[in-house]
Amino acid sequence: MSRRLARVPKTELLAEHAESNRAGRSISFRRTTLGAQIHAVLRRDIITGRLAPRAMLSEQDIAAGFGISRTPVREAMIKLAEEGLVEIFPQYGSFVAPIKLREVFDSQFAREALECAAVEKAVGRLDERQDRQLKAVIGRQRALQRPHQREAFFRADEDMHMLILKIAGHGTAWHFVESAKVQMDRVRYFAITIARKQALILAEHEAVVDRLLARDRDGAVDAMRAHLRGIFRTIEMLRNEKNDYFADEDGGAPAGDQRSAMPSRQPRKYVKSKTQPGK
Repeated sequence: MSRRLARVPKTELLAEHAESNRAGRSISFRRTTLGAQIHAVLRRDIITGRLAPRAMLSEQDIAAGFGISRTPVREAMIKLAEEGLVEIFPQYGSFVAPIKLREVFDSQFAREALECAAVEKAVGRLDERQDRQLKAVIGRQRALQRPHQREAFFRADEDMHMLILKIAGHGTAWHFVESAKVQMDRVRYFAITIARKQALILAEHEAVVDRLLARDRDGAVDAMRAHLRGIFRTIEMLRNEKNDYFADEDGGAPAGDQRSAMPSRQPRKYVKSKTQPGK
């Protein structure tokens, strides 16, 4: 069945911007950082799935929604394209890029190598204060197992992985992990919308932390490896329902008969801000 491309409506803005407006707080952008701020907003919305893979993005509509000129939007789009999050097809338009499985698998490989090594090293460096920190981050994630707290749950997930690297003495290595796992994070955000997936992730985290607290080096490494390889099961689950969100290989611009097959799911909506920055 033919489906229409999803566009970003020009009459809507990010949910938190709308909430700020309702609370009487105006939203403003500094002219010198417009491109960077638009990039950050769109990047977050793509990674968290609020802007669905293959959704059409209109520079004109986004600019109108924010009350700005198209120049900073175009700058943001170019940077997003460089990051593999947006695909720009001259004479046709810009789209949220599909999730590239090759990059997901590469990032999983890198994470497993780095974080399993970190777990192994962390076991020999743990002290009582760090034991408490590990228990605290697991407790925080346990308390966030609610649909309306998915992003907070995701942040707590990140905090556990960052903490282990820090305990291992390689806290700055997290920056390398973050830059490498953009496509992987898109899968992870979709994953926590799956029923019972949060509970499974938490159980895997608890297994890692339990083995760390027990000073069981081999057990902790095995638990971390099993956790990180869970992304493969997640992909299979998601592809059964959202196969058009993924790309096995990079492809060219969609052909005419492919355009109608693009997903029709509406992306995150945008509304015009109360504040009208200078253009």
